[in-house]
Amino acid sequence: MSEVFTGTVDVAEVRFPDAVIAFAPAPAAAIGPIGPGTAGTQVVIIRLNASTGEIICGADRQSGTLRLVNALSRETVTLDARNANLRMGGNETDGDILLFARAGDRNNDAAATIRLDGESGDILFRNGDCAEEFDFAEGSQPAPGNVVALGSDGALHLACDPYDRRVAGIVSGAGDTRPGIILGRDPDRGGRFPVALAGRVQCWVDANYGPVQVGDLLTTSATPGHAMRASDPSRAFGSVIGKAMQPLSSGVGLVPVLVALQ
Repeated sequence: MSEVFTGTVDVAEVRFPDAVIAFAPAPAAAIGPIGPGTAGTQVVIIRLNASTGEIICGADRQSGTLRLVNALSRETVTLDARNANLRMGGNETDGDILLFARAGDRNNDAAATIRLDGESGDILFRNGDCAEEFDFAEGSQPAPGNVVALGSDGALHLACDPYDRRVAGIVSGAGDTRPGIILGRDPDRGGRFPVALAGRVQCWVDANYGPVQVGDLLTTSATPGHAMRASDPSRAFGSVIGKAMQPLSSGVGLVPVLVALQ
């Protein structure tokens, strides 16, 4: 048997001796040793609001706690307002948090873009590199995969000098790679782009300066925003971007690079 309520349903504590819980404001729905004519102070502890779709727990020196138990009556999820805690897992259950993209299949754990695994203690990101946002020179519009260098004004710009020791890295997000972590993101500031600090990232490479093989060290070139094979060891120190993970025999193209500034 069930009853349907419209509007707002309040579960209140009626504060006087021997009273436990009552539904307010309707005395007929009272639970406990309370009669329609009983006096007492009602304090709403739980509110179900159909208009806003809210469930509000806790009030007036009473913290709200939501406890979810499994089929074995073991508590596995606790939302604790008093300590601002969300506890998941335990009681023979592995607690995980899974985040999905807008079009992701939320019924497929493997489709999660970020997963916090309570059993292993791992944070799993589908995307690859670790990047940080940097300010670029006014008017600069670097493309993902471009090689960038530090300017005298402290801002970044496209690298265009061979073996440039001011090289800062590769703009993240080219090809099939995306940054898994972005540090220093400020959505209110323009002219900032993510530069890969570690991991695998796609980089524009110009092989007209020499064919690139797997494992070759890459450096800046005279082609703006492009890397080349570091064929001169005497000039390479301090200007290396990383190691090529695929070959490029000729022309210009995107090459996956293992970022390692040195």
